[in-house]
Amino acid sequence: MAKLRHTAGPVALLLALFALPAAAQERYVLWGDARKGQQVFVEKGCGSCHAIRGTAPGAGPDLGRIGAKHLTMTQIAGAMWNHAPAMKEAAKAKGIAWKPFAGSEMRDLVAFLYAVNLMDEPGDPRRGARLFVEKGCATCHSVTEKGGKIGPDLRQWKRYGSPILWGELMWSHALKKEDKVREFGLRWPKFEENEMVDLIAYIQRELGSRR
Repeated sequence: MAKLRHTAGPVALLLALFALPAAAQERYVLWGDARKGQQVFVEKGCGSCHAIRGTAPGAGPDLGRIGAKHLTMTQIAGAMWNHAPAMKEAAKAKGIAWKPFAGSEMRDLVAFLYAVNLMDEPGDPRRGARLFVEKGCATCHSVTEKGGKIGPDLRQWKRYGSPILWGELMWSHALKKEDKVREFGLRWPKFEENEMVDLIAYIQRELGSRR
């Protein structure tokens, strides 16, 4: 009977959620805007205690490394709730005004923290330079003025900074590359673990060094 009482609350909440009108359900599951969340992170002074994959100021954990725990968006929100008393004390000790969240600010901040933890760790351009040759990229492409002429010069990719855009470019390129692989008898390269991020780091470094 006691077990039934313990589970009655969550079950009732779940049933109540499904009983909500469609519009209310949409509001419940609506995701935040990660770009706005980054602005919230700055305006609320989160960076006074927390770093994003950098040297932490010391008062709080690096929020760019919580992805190792595989937290969902709602788990991140729960972690922030649990952390609220300690955050308030830390803010008081640092003389930082406690700023409540309004409107979509919390939703946007959680979306930002979630998005940050989906990003790759910075790649190693030195390993990327080696991969550019080993994977056969240099056979078809040039980054500087040296390299192959079968495929497009990668200098035109300089304007693409987002990992999402790079993913789109690589996918679109793969469809065209398959024909060239057959035509020239080339080997289809495969990338393991962090090899792709290292390769992109190399290309971006080379493109950034040429004006």
